[in-house]
Amino acid sequence: MTASNGTKPQHQVSAREYPGEWARRIELSLDGEQRRLFLYGGLFGVFVLAVVIVAAIGVVIDAPPVG
Repeated sequence: MTASNGTKPQHQVSAREYPGEWARRIELSLDGEQRRLFLYGGLFGVFVLAVVIVAAIGVVIDAPPVG
């Protein structure tokens, strides 16, 4: 990934690695205003929430019957 236009990666300058203009626009929008950080942080948060829910369901299912 060489930079031919200042500090921008090659794919942002030429869009050669992308199948279409839509992918280039998504990549450029993720680079602005720390959106990529929010995207990956949100995905990680969803993953952690899913693990907690699955663990809670496992605890409820494995609990001894009350009675």
